[in-house]
Amino acid sequence: MDTMKVFVSFLGLTVLISILFIPVCSDDLIILGKGHAPFYGSNTDSARFDFDNDGTTDYYVKAHYTGNSNQQLKIDYKLQDECVDLGPKDPSDVGGDTFDDAALKIGFSSLSNSPRQWLVDDIVVWNPWFKSKQNDDNKLIDLAFVSSFVSPFFDDDYLGDDVIQGNEKHGSFQHLSSIKELDGQSGWIGSIFLNAPIGDYRLWTIHPGDGRGGCDGLTGLGIPISITK
Repeated sequence: MDTMKVFVSFLGLTVLISILFIPVCSDDLIILGKGHAPFYGSNTDSARFDFDNDGTTDYYVKAHYTGNSNQQLKIDYKLQDECVDLGPKDPSDVGGDTFDDAALKIGFSSLSNSPRQWLVDDIVVWNPWFKSKQNDDNKLIDLAFVSSFVSPFFDDDYLGDDVIQGNEKHGSFQHLSSIKELDGQSGWIGSIFLNAPIGDYRLWTIHPGDGRGGCDGLTGLGIPISITK
């Protein structure tokens, strides 16, 4: 094999890797907040991100447009334990790998960041676990809400259901010791369904963000979504 063929093969592999794996520092992510607990806006509704820059995926999201007017969007999440670790909020059980020590909220905002408007009216979010009356009184995932211009942050005093709830046998999300999309790391998998008025929005996951690096410090990540009918 001559030098040119080796170079072309290497270039092709590099392009393939860049398509399959998007590091947190890529152009796909807009850094909207700085400091030890950053938050990000993604330019795509389906991607995977490496917040430790160690070559393994920590955060996987994929949005599906179902074509069903009653549940227009299905969003799949696969999150490494650190991303949802309550950490110092529950120092007796640090790790993010149990229902007691993992937490995540869902937020909804305008697509524009200037100003960012947080929305709750006429937006319906749920998954099968929340649809059961015995698990949730209104059978919906209540959205987190903060005032306009404010960055997303996890706080028990604000509106919003913790979407990681359950027990060892059954829950709204499932914990696995190894997840393919997270390159074999342990973490949580789950899906939510969403319906909203016609428009362009940003759908957020809001995280405890109490760590000092990697996904353990992540405060929020928003993906763009469009409701067309």
